[in-house]
Amino acid sequence: MSIELEQLLRFSPLNTLSKDYLTQLATKAEIKNFPKGSILFKRSHPLNEKLFLLDGQVDLIDASFNVIEVTPKHERGSQALNNTEPLLHTGVSKSMVSILFVEKDFLDLVLAWSESQNQTNKAKKQSKSTALTGEQDWMSSLIEAPLFEKLPPANIRQLFARFTPIEATKGQKIIAHGERGDFFYVLEAGTANVLDSTGKILAKLGVGNYFGEEALVGDTTRNATVEMTSDGKLMQLTKEDFVELLAAPVQRHVSGDELKKLSRDWEMLDVRLPLERKIQAVTGSKGIPLKQLRDFLKDLKKDVLYVVTDDSGRRANIAVQLLTQAGYEACILKNSVSYYPQA
Repeated sequence: MSIELEQLLRFSPLNTLSKDYLTQLATKAEIKNFPKGSILFKRSHPLNEKLFLLDGQVDLIDASFNVIEVTPKHERGSQALNNTEPLLHTGVSKSMVSILFVEKDFLDLVLAWSESQNQTNKAKKQSKSTALTGEQDWMSSLIEAPLFEKLPPANIRQLFARFTPIEATKGQKIIAHGERGDFFYVLEAGTANVLDSTGKILAKLGVGNYFGEEALVGDTTRNATVEMTSDGKLMQLTKEDFVELLAAPVQRHVSGDELKKLSRDWEMLDVRLPLERKIQAVTGSKGIPLKQLRDFLKDLKKDVLYVVTDDSGRRANIAVQLLTQAGYEACILKNSVSYYPQA
């Protein structure tokens, strides 16, 4: 059965996605019909898909046999039926039902793609303040960037050894919106523009500026196009080298017990959307959706460790990368779902 985009738009967080992303998601979705009395999922049993109710009624039954009656018009019906981790309910159809199945991991990818792109659309001001003239040394500029300050000296030495120089010409597209990310780039000479999918200029890049990292961190497609505005030279790093030497060192994971032992101040961040947090969230965590994170950077404290909950999937990795690049200390809370309030 073919899936109309309007069907996807009925649900959160699908209704935050652009038409392009919805179209991609539709290829990984399927509609299934079930008769009355069908067990759609069982409490504590993980699923590889998210289930959204298109038609009919589903009862969500918890361990104490309390029942939530869900219909498409019910507030709970605007989200996935199995929207808790671990599953706190068993889902039973109380009538003939039509259910939209969406591949869970692919949905996580698409949300990361979409919200990461929103971050890029806000990068113009930041890039403007960090753009460098062609006379400045790109290696020195790179080392002074907050992201690189946190790397072990051995990693930095290996980075410069593994960069590959490539020539670029005016008008050449170094990366293109929607493509898979395979390389990380630094401008050694020349200038470039960052463009959105419509061709609007989001940022201007100069010597020492780097780009392409978010697609590698989130394992997503490119969220913008970078086009040379002059002849120049780029230093290119493979995805494998980037992950090993640049991403892995800053993607630190901590447990709740480790946090309790810290003598410094820390704050918990949840970068999911508000409706995702509404059902379950780590007690005391602050909600800042990934697509708004760059707007909040100026309000964060430099002396605080920011702990991002891992229930947002790949978005947590991107958030830590963005925080680190902005000069903040950040890490990821392991197994966040185990810190949800008990029902």
